[in-house]
Amino acid sequence: MQLKNDMDGLNMLDDAIQEYYSKNGNRHIRKFKSSENKDWGWHYLHYLVDRRHVIRYGIGQDRNVWVGGLELAIGPSYFEAADFWSYANSERFTLEASTEGVERNLALLDEFLGYK
Repeated sequence: MQLKNDMDGLNMLDDAIQEYYSKNGNRHIRKFKSSENKDWGWHYLHYLVDRRHVIRYGIGQDRNVWVGGLELAIGPSYFEAADFWSYANSERFTLEASTEGVERNLALLDEFLGYK
């Protein structure tokens, strides 16, 4: 399902993330913050995963196309897949702003973190 950075889209994003972790090991997931980058028109949801990893998932628009992205916190900053894994593996992630894209990206993050 298509996601946008409005209230409905962010609720669907939250539901997709909560459902993914419920179905994949029933791991602890806690949303602790919502934020936005007003200059770029992005909204982010921040999560603590398994009580040890912090991620944020963002939805925004690029040239009138809705896109989404996953970032992993390392220290006080967030990094995209090319920074925390490798460029080759980062190409496996999708920028698709959909619930299917969210599931794909979270599965790839699980692979990076050693859950799969």
